[in-house]
Amino acid sequence: MKKISPMEVGERIRSVRGNKTQTEFAKALGVKKQNYISRYERGRIPSPDLLVRIAQMGRVSTDWLLTGKQGRAGTATTRGVQGRGTTRQDIRKKA
Repeated sequence: MKKISPMEVGERIRSVRGNKTQTEFAKALGVKKQNYISRYERGRIPSPDLLVRIAQMGRVSTDWLLTGKQGRAGTATTRGVQGRGTTRQDIRKKA
């Protein structure tokens, strides 16, 4: 299993953001402060709920956001994080 690199997660979040400013991206995600997006892009791991929203916005899987690997059969699965009530500790255990 691939270890989760917070900096690589940040790079993938940045790629999902695309041409949007951090402020526009934060607003689209329902995040109150733009500086939170900056923190995530610099390596802080977002909450599981926010990871799901970012994945949905980018039409990618949460697996891809966390590890860079596609979900099963290239699908954009977010059920694992959302459906189980995954905690940050669960995400870190994936590493």
